Amino acid sequence: MDLGDKIKGQKINQEITAPEVMLIDEEGKVLGKVGIDQALYLAYQAETDLVLLNETQNPPIAKLMDYGKHLYNLQKQISKQKAKSHETTIKEVRMGIKIGDHDLEVKEGRIKKFFAAGDKVKVTIQLRGREMIFQDRVRALMNRIMTDTNATSETSLERMGNRFSAVLIQSK
Repeated sequence: MDLGDKIKGQKINQEITAPEVMLIDEEGKVLGKVGIDQALYLAYQAETDLVLLNETQNPPIAKLMDYGKHLYNLQKQISKQKAKSHETTIKEVRMGIKIGDHDLEVKEGRIKKFFAAGDKVKVTIQLRGREMIFQDRVRALMNRIMTDTNATSETSLERMGNRFSAVLIQSK
């Protein structure tokens, strides 16, 4: 269950419809089975909210707590989870067959940065006009890129018209 769903689905105070609840106070001490009216009265006296934690139990479990503070802590947990997660995306680097050595080094540096960020890289080499007869050079260039960047090919070298591409991942 996602924390976002947990926030949306919680019932508080008068939203609780069960006739009695298993009540827990602010310190976590179990007070036992209590009627809903008495539980709401205890929450009113303690200037807190009655929050339903688990409604599948019989009787449902409810706790006396500051609901605003509880929501804040749950939202902090959600933001921490989002900060830790990283979706792997596919970045693309394009080049031609007649790329110079320095330009190739720049492209390889960019590929290494993408790998450092945890992304996959799609390398596309485009041939123009009569360059189509040099398809063997495409494979040689792709092998050079893979050795220089310490990468392995996730997909084989694919040809789509005059473009050759492969998805690379960082070698372990």
